[in-house]
Amino acid sequence: MYRRRFIQTMAGAAGAMLAAGESAITAAATTATASATAPAPEKHFDIVYPQIRPDRRVHEAFALATLEVAMKAANATYTAHPLHMSMERGRALAELATGKTINLHWTSMEAQAERGLKVVHIPIHRGLIGYRVFLIRQDRQADFDRVETLDDLRKLTGVQGLGWIDANIMRNAGLPVQTTSTYETLFKMVDAGRVDYFPRGVIEVFPEFDERRSLEPDLAVEQRLILAYRSDFIFYVSPAYAELADTIARGFAAAYQDGSYMALFNSHPYIQTALQRANFNQRRILHIDNPYLSDEDRAIPDTYWVNL
Repeated sequence: MYRRRFIQTMAGAAGAMLAAGESAITAAATTATASATAPAPEKHFDIVYPQIRPDRRVHEAFALATLEVAMKAANATYTAHPLHMSMERGRALAELATGKTINLHWTSMEAQAERGLKVVHIPIHRGLIGYRVFLIRQDRQADFDRVETLDDLRKLTGVQGLGWIDANIMRNAGLPVQTTSTYETLFKMVDAGRVDYFPRGVIEVFPEFDERRSLEPDLAVEQRLILAYRSDFIFYVSPAYAELADTIARGFAAAYQDGSYMALFNSHPYIQTALQRANFNQRRILHIDNPYLSDEDRAIPDTYWVNL
């Protein structure tokens, strides 16, 4: 809480008592007003999230930077650190429900996953996770050059992680998709020609391609298509930490209002490098529905979504 003291200079001895009295009244009123309107001190939050695997750590920087602007806008102090162990999505959500090991996670919005948890219904990346660019074998670009419609894409087979909501979204649209339980195998399946493409969020695909190109040298980023549906990562909070969830939500909304979130979005290399490399104006966007959103996700205002 910040207080200002106003010192009034008295001119003339004759009015000294009156001025002193007026000063006392003014000071009391100022103090009372400050006490009523200044934000109350926030408690300190100790935030624990699942450890990010080294080969996926590039993705955590923007989420943590978003958390920082949200907590700052909420006038809250915190420390954030990973648990000593990594977890796949399902395990992390189960652990989050108890709040015994972690109290924060960020992952795809999904109605079923959100049940029983405290959820901040503001997309972390403004929906860019839902703009899917493909990893393919570099000798397969000609096959994707012939794709003009969803029916054309249905002739090809994609791959997603086991338990990812994205696999269900693709299947709902009639797109053939295989799944695997290990992250590394996703790339190997494309590289070996066992599947045709691996859709990734536009902000995910380029760091992952750069990371994997020495291991799977035949991989390439497909050049002319985007599969798009409404989706993004959101903050999930343990129900045992309702005050933390409320603080993040309030601060995230405030960070939009004061411009600090958009300043981050418009300058962070994780976002901007991907947008530059994606060449959106040269790509055909194929839209599909995401029927797995919660009512709260569907009600998220357009302000929080990027429009590409």
